[in-house]
Amino acid sequence: MSCHEAIVREFRISPHHSLSREELLSPEAPTELITAYRHLEDARTMLYSIFQARDSLVILRRIRDNDAQEIEGDLRVAFPEMKSAVPLDILATYLAGARIALVHWWLEKRRPHTSKDLAQTFHRLQRAAIRDAFRIKDRE
Repeated sequence: MSCHEAIVREFRISPHHSLSREELLSPEAPTELITAYRHLEDARTMLYSIFQARDSLVILRRIRDNDAQEIEGDLRVAFPEMKSAVPLDILATYLAGARIALVHWWLEKRRPHTSKDLAQTFHRLQRAAIRDAFRIKDRE
């Protein structure tokens, strides 16, 4: 289990600070998100082996759950007065799962996309889901 904990800490997709409403809704990916994806690119070989490991499902579930908790916390802080059409724990788990799936695809297929491209693409998808969940129209 201690080995799993070390892997979970290493496989960090979330930025190291809570994202503000402005960062979550910005058309451009926050710098911290790009930095997190660069870290994953630097650790690409090790992370790929995690996805192939015998107990990868247990490890990836822990990573998803940790990431989902962070996302949910960010959403609660960023949108305290707004009601979401989707329960926040479901939205956060969806986004965390999408992050892991995208990174897994990137590592597995060895696509030429840069970490910055991947961060920007994920941010756009995340932004769309958040805007829809909180019923935020353009220019809000």
